[in-house]
Amino acid sequence: MVKIEDLKRINMLSKVPDPLLEIISREAQLNIYGADTQLFAVGDKIDTFYLMIMGQVALKMTLSEDIDVILDNLQSGRSFGSSALIEGSVATYTAVCQEPCEVITLKGSRMLELFETNKELAFHVMTGVAGQYKRTMDKRARMILKTLEENPDLKSGVSDISELTPVF
Repeated sequence: MVKIEDLKRINMLSKVPDPLLEIISREAQLNIYGADTQLFAVGDKIDTFYLMIMGQVALKMTLSEDIDVILDNLQSGRSFGSSALIEGSVATYTAVCQEPCEVITLKGSRMLELFETNKELAFHVMTGVAGQYKRTMDKRARMILKTLEENPDLKSGVSDISELTPVF
């Protein structure tokens, strides 16, 4: 069981009513991971949803033997692994603790069961997931636009820059 106060520290859950957080708190587990702990890797089945209480987790992809790209460094208040809410999902990136981390975990299959019996919980959680997804996409679009501004040779090959910031 996890404290409601800890759940409120998660950005996507900050506006969820306490009675709904109580449901989540009964199902969630608090885990402590050491630095360099790999939570999952590319190709692994994603069945767990992660909520960061403390620490930092890098989401990364290996492009070649010499090149790793860090997609994001997640810190307190962030969540990841929402693909656990989609049956059969596999990881498209690797998640590694950059320092000791406190992470709340929820099994995706159990969350789906809870959503079936409590539509209000499903609404609040999925609204949070959608908001986080939009913020992430906006951040990536800004990064791409900045890269194009700093590299005019790349920018000249892009036919429609407005396509980089679609509305979802």
